[in-house]
Amino acid sequence: MLERIWKARRDERGFTLIELIMVLVILGILLALALPAYLGTRKKAYVAEADQNLQEMRTQLWLYYVERGSFSTDGLRLPSSPNWVYSASCGTNNCTMRATAAGASNLANNPLDGPEFVQVVLNADGSATVTSGGF
Repeated sequence: MLERIWKARRDERGFTLIELIMVLVILGILLALALPAYLGTRKKAYVAEADQNLQEMRTQLWLYYVERGSFSTDGLRLPSSPNWVYSASCGTNNCTMRATAAGASNLANNPLDGPEFVQVVLNADGSATVTSGGF
């Protein structure tokens, strides 16, 4: 009788092929559910970075306008980022600030998968217009 128990225990080693396949299927389903949420969150983080930096530029330009009565990019500190390229140009009554995805010319390096941009136009009356493209 003891011999039968030892033999039965020896035969019950490891997992069956069906059990392994079921584990892989479950992991695949979980990955398929989690991946889009992760990529969406990543894209929102990149856009939030551009938004924050443009807000800082907007504050700098508005303070210059309040002190001197005209817009100018003199002394404007453009943010440095590996994800975005920032630019600013000013006219007499408004100033345009733009953040363009750094990898827009090379889609393989673009974290947003396309030529996205965020643009803010600051007007002399204090109003601002925000536009974006490619999202």
